[in-house]
Amino acid sequence: MAGHPLSKICAICFDAFGTLIDISSIDAFLEERFPGNGSAISLAWRTKQIDYSRLRSLGSRYKPFGEITEDALRASLASLNLDVDRGSIGEIMDQYMKCRVYPDTLEVLENLPTPWAIVTNGDRDFISPILQGAGIGVSNEALITSDQVRDFKVSPRLYELAYVWAQNYQAETKSKVLFVSANQWDAIGATWFGFTTCWINRNSHTPEELDVAPTYEVTHLAQVMELAKEFMC
Repeated sequence: MAGHPLSKICAICFDAFGTLIDISSIDAFLEERFPGNGSAISLAWRTKQIDYSRLRSLGSRYKPFGEITEDALRASLASLNLDVDRGSIGEIMDQYMKCRVYPDTLEVLENLPTPWAIVTNGDRDFISPILQGAGIGVSNEALITSDQVRDFKVSPRLYELAYVWAQNYQAETKSKVLFVSANQWDAIGATWFGFTTCWINRNSHTPEELDVAPTYEVTHLAQVMELAKEFMC
């Protein structure tokens, strides 16, 4: 487990997509629906989804993440010269509601000794049924969503809202919050903000060159439990 010495951890914040929720079933559906093009659609869709949220953040042009996701899907299909009707778009978007958790997600969440929250670019209307369908129970207060600040990570506004929540659990400093994400850019954004961070590098990606690195790098969500137990307040 790579990393640097941690301060005491009083609260933990998790990203949702790709961290707690496995979206790979969408990739499988796309390959089944568009044989030979599934991987290309998936890559273009995810790239545009992130790019659109960042551009809207930079330009102060907020739009709910669910709508951005559909816009990114349409643009991705068009870029690959794939013409689909509205019904098919809806069918693809519905695959998000069928996503399941990673094998260790529920066990970790149920047994963490530290209060935890979810901090997501998803808007509440989009993410809530996905979490429910995946079996993740989270209180309204501990579900921190982009529509609350009308902005997206890595803007500090969403991390700031997470810190406000964490202060209810004796996190007097930002470093007493552990932010966990499988998206390296998100872990870096949280590091810039001042959180202690943990990057779940499931696929052995190389580090980015952005002057900082996540505090900890692990390969499985279950390793977060070790950190929580070792450094809990």
